Amino acid sequence: MRCPKLERYIVKIILEEGEKTATDFSHISNANQYFCNLEKDGILKSRWGSKGIARVKYRRIANIEKAMKLLGGSYEPIKVAS
Repeated sequence: MRCPKLERYIVKIILEEGEKTATDFSHISNANQYFCNLEKDGILKSRWGSKGIARVKYRRIANIEKAMKLLGGSYEPIKVAS
């Protein structure tokens, strides 16, 4: 079952903050299912790494055009104070 709202949220956070793991989205139940769907769609790309002593998969944006299309008109970048 896909939840576009959560997928958009995940893409928005990764777009703004960079690479993330599923543990960074601990408030989303089974975030890996959304990561897998986004990887199949070609929006995200993964790489293995370590976080402390744990081996984890980092996800990052693979295709910015597809990510922006998924976010649609709802995307507003975080305003950075200068």
